[in-house]
Order: sequence, then C-alpha cells, then structure tokens
Amino acid sequence: MIDPIWSKVGSQAAGKAKPSFLSSQLEALNRNGSEDRLDDILDIQGAAGVMYCAGAETTWSTMSFFFLAMVLHPEAQERAQKEIDAVIGTGRLPEFSDRSSLPYVECLLQETLRWNGAVPLGVPHRSLEDDVYRGMFIPKGSVIFANTRGMTLDEDVYANPRAFNPSRYLPKPEGNSEPHPNGPFGFGRRHVICPGRHLADASIWIAIASILAAVKISKAIDEDGKEITPEISISCGITNSPHPFKCRIRPRSEQAKELIIHADTWDSY
Repeated sequence: MIDPIWSKVGSQAAGKAKPSFLSSQLEALNRNGSEDRLDDILDIQGAAGVMYCAGAETTWSTMSFFFLAMVLHPEAQERAQKEIDAVIGTGRLPEFSDRSSLPYVECLLQETLRWNGAVPLGVPHRSLEDDVYRGMFIPKGSVIFANTRGMTLDEDVYANPRAFNPSRYLPKPEGNSEPHPNGPFGFGRRHVICPGRHLADASIWIAIASILAAVKISKAIDEDGKEITPEISISCGITNSPHPFKCRIRPRSEQAKELIIHADTWDSY
C-alpha cells in the first residue's frame, strides 16, 4: 500500500519535494518498516487532512463567504469602507493596531463567521464518562458534535438570524448588542479550542480590512450587460464553502491600485 503513495510524495529524496509533515511521516514509516502499514497510513492521512482543514481550508472558506456577502450586501461594504477611510485615510493599508478603531469592520468579520460558518458542526468532543443531558443518556466514549450552525441561527439570540446584518452586534439603539458567535473555533470547559484560533482570527481580519481598503467587490456583468446575482449555494465537505460564483473586483482608486502593487505584506505582520 505504501509504495505507490511513497513514489509520489517521497520525491523529496530526489530533491523535487519540499519538506513537509506528510513527507516526513511517510519517510519515518518507510524507514521503520511498520507492520501495520495500512493503519499507519490512514492515521497519517487523517492527521494531514485535519491540519490542512484547520490551517488553510477554513480560512479560505471564510474568505469565500466574505466575498459572497460583499457581492450581495454592497451597503455593508460601503459602510465598512467609509469607516476605514475616516479612521485610516487612503494613503495606507490597515494594520493590526487599527483593529480597535474599526468597530464596524469587526462586526462585519463576526457576521461573516456567524452567517455561514466554515465548520457547522464545530470541533468533535468525546465524553469521558457516562452522562445525562436534558434527559438523554450519553454513554462514556461517545463522540459528540456541537451544532454550532444551530447556535448561530438561534432566534432567541439573533434577530432574523438568516439575514446578513453586521449592525446586529452594535450597541442599542443602532444595533441589538447581540453576542459574537462563540462556536467557530471550538469551546468547552476543558478548553477544547482550536490552538490556531488567534492566528486565524488575525489573518482573516487583516485580509478583510485590507481588501475593503483597496478594492470594490460587486456583481459580475453578463454578455447582455446585466448584473449577475449569485445564489447562496453551499458545498458541504470537510468544510462548508459557497459554490463558485462570479464577481467583479476593482481597485477603489488609482491610489488604491498603487497601494496594491507596491504593498509589502510583511509590513502589517
């Protein structure tokens, strides 16, 4: 079982592959000559899949939902851009130190996470002992999935929960002072939470803020000159993400275009 896989990803020995978790684990497996090669390969496959899902695909999915939301809700995009222009100006891109001064951009990020989360069933937990919850017996060793999607659509917490409304988090009377979603990165009294949550949160925020500062996202135009309104159609897999859709992405100005061309991304990190 290992030879065909190793022939593809084990090209590191020939100088053709970059070092990675997957290649190093397969190297060790090949070197040690494990007797349970199939089980070990499945464990490596599972670990690599989780690492990719948590480290890359969730961020990509979240950003895809952000673009979809901006196409469908230009009023939210315009308000966020006005806030960025008023606080930062148009001569530079946002930095992490600006985050506390951009409350509506923060609301927009939180609403993107709540509106359509990348991981609707959250992080799986396992019961360490027999338990009873609301009359339901949960045997020891049960795998438990928290319905984080259901939590974000709870009408007792969020008004009109299926609507994309960043203002819901603002203080009253403008907003409803609704709580930020608490499920995207996991939760629990034993702190079963994504260890990379701070990196993911910061990465998504700086991406959203920079995109809003530099470009305008709008509906694509078809051959007849009519706007194309994308449907909210979701692909379910390791993570949830919108099906491919068309949109237009243009620099907000010539100055913004120059910022994009000459920006050194490392200045913001």
